[in-house]
Amino acid sequence: MNTIIKSELGEYLYLAMGECNGHKVVMGIGYTYEYADKKAKQFEAASCGAVQYLDISVVKTGDKWKFRTISKIPE
Repeated sequence: MNTIIKSELGEYLYLAMGECNGHKVVMGIGYTYEYADKKAKQFEAASCGAVQYLDISVVKTGDKWKFRTISKIPE
């Protein structure tokens, strides 16, 4: 789902998720979708292909479970 959530700053956290050696890992965290995406792309480039950027999980601040998954921003 490619819906960007319009919310108050700090209401949601955006966790850019990737895959490394068969494990799902967090590559970047941000209060905005764009910042998490930017950090994950930097992480993917710095890892020289060892970590593949998959998508972004949206978590409501204070919750333990994912609210939504959204796609990464296309190049």
